[in-house]
Amino acid sequence: MKRFDDHKLDYICSRAAGRDVLDLGCVNHYVEDEQTRFWLHKALREVAGDLVGLDYLQDAVDTLSKQGYNVVQGNAENFDLGRKFDVIVAGDIVEHLNNQDGFLKSCLRNLKDDGIIVISTPNPWFWKHFVLALLHTEVPNNEEHSGWFCPRTYRQLAARYGLELGEIEFASRYWKDRIWPFPRGWKHTTWMATLRRVKS
Repeated sequence: MKRFDDHKLDYICSRAAGRDVLDLGCVNHYVEDEQTRFWLHKALREVAGDLVGLDYLQDAVDTLSKQGYNVVQGNAENFDLGRKFDVIVAGDIVEHLNNQDGFLKSCLRNLKDDGIIVISTPNPWFWKHFVLALLHTEVPNNEEHSGWFCPRTYRQLAARYGLELGEIEFASRYWKDRIWPFPRGWKHTTWMATLRRVKS
């Protein structure tokens, strides 16, 4: 299996290899990201058996379609593609959503019974956030974000939809973060996890 030198890409792609995959928020903000080596959708295209991308930005979807990508316009909070996937990828998107209920219900509608949802999201316990909290009344973050999630809170949320959260890993793209002698939940910028239906 192909390996990637970015921990987050490697985690997600290892679970998508050879499978039917839906990638939510595939544009990743800017269509120009297609040219970088960190663009998740391009990495997924290298390993997935079949890949569909979904994104809210119509112009970007049109541009990627012209470049040969199989992408459709849609809202990650309310979608139904009329088919089911082995893997649904939500890479750095859950923190942007206003409607987690619609997101999780849509994923379940489009997920095979034995399928998985793979998420990645910023780590709220990253050590720099503690420093910023000491210096500011509020911790500055991306203005497009609508929430912070730690593994515990997302596990509790997922359980309400019959999903269990497991295979948690933490990652940081930058070596200067990785070398700190802190616990993994403090020194990494991102956490990733896999969601599965709870077996009855």
